Amino acid sequence: MDYTEINTIRSQFQAGLWPQFLQMISIDGLRGWSGQSVELNFPVVAVVGENGSGKSTLLKAAACAYDHTEKDKRFYPSAFFVETFWDNIEGVKINFRIKRGPNIDSHSISKPSQRWRRPENAPKRNVYLLDISRTLPLDASAGYARIARSAASEIESADINDEFRARLSFVLSRDYKKARFATSNVDAKRQVGLLELEWGELSQFHQGAGEDATLDLFRTLQGIPLNSLLIIDEVEASLHPRAQRRLVRFLLWLARQRRIQIILSTHSPYVLEELPQEARILLMTGPQGLNVVYGVSPEFAMSRMDDEVHPEAYVFVEDREAEIWLREILASSEDTSEVLHKIQINPVGPSNVV
Repeated sequence: MDYTEINTIRSQFQAGLWPQFLQMISIDGLRGWSGQSVELNFPVVAVVGENGSGKSTLLKAAACAYDHTEKDKRFYPSAFFVETFWDNIEGVKINFRIKRGPNIDSHSISKPSQRWRRPENAPKRNVYLLDISRTLPLDASAGYARIARSAASEIESADINDEFRARLSFVLSRDYKKARFATSNVDAKRQVGLLELEWGELSQFHQGAGEDATLDLFRTLQGIPLNSLLIIDEVEASLHPRAQRRLVRFLLWLARQRRIQIILSTHSPYVLEELPQEARILLMTGPQGLNVVYGVSPEFAMSRMDDEVHPEAYVFVEDREAEIWLREILASSEDTSEVLHKIQINPVGPSNVV
């Protein structure tokens, strides 16, 4: 965790230096959500939970909070939450609380029966949603097979700038001499990413999945305007642990530089470990429905998604230091050392998590 960066962001955020901020989303009547609210308390937050716990629903709802400054780039709930023969979507209400400068406003979108209803004058903001489809290999993407098969020539090229290329190299631990996107004479609307290493260029048709997805991500982030909202579903997809950590550190830097707000979903402890306590949100399903838990430790979040260990009892402590103390105390006596084999000690965060 980059404590210096996080403390800088925290102090600037508390000073009100993020003039555009989505503070709260509540969802009722949609995919298992029954009125629960999610508070966003840091410029970069990660939402974690099992498959089907509601992460993607939350992220798509967040994307609909604003009218995009460009009309053709707006996100509509009717496109995300499609009514089908099997899925009856009605009685839905999604509420938002939004900060704009010194003002805090609320508005909602709803679908009481047949049609979605949105406010006529919803706040405007540049919103970017990057879902899991970004990890689809280029040769499996619609329209690219013809470029791969044809004897194409290059007609145009746009470079990733030196600063972002250097940060891309850092994230993926490779020294890229150049990063660019080329357009062929086969289809002028479809660009192909290229990375130059010491032995030559490699196109996205042959890059690894992590390189491919991250190069596309950096193209988007290089041009993202000030005060935008960036939403990334499964941010860790196709990346090894070190790259996951470095990508989150890059996103923190970018959030501070451009005052953008970032909402991530993840299943990765490495992503959570790079974010402060107030930036971690667990969606936890149970007999009583969906619970929203704030400030969880990475260990506790992972324990909710993994059934590898089956202890007789769980002991919850605040942090790793408390875990070590408890283990040492129990191990110090023959009478209590046997207990260590029967319990699981979980650092979970402060008392509100428990």
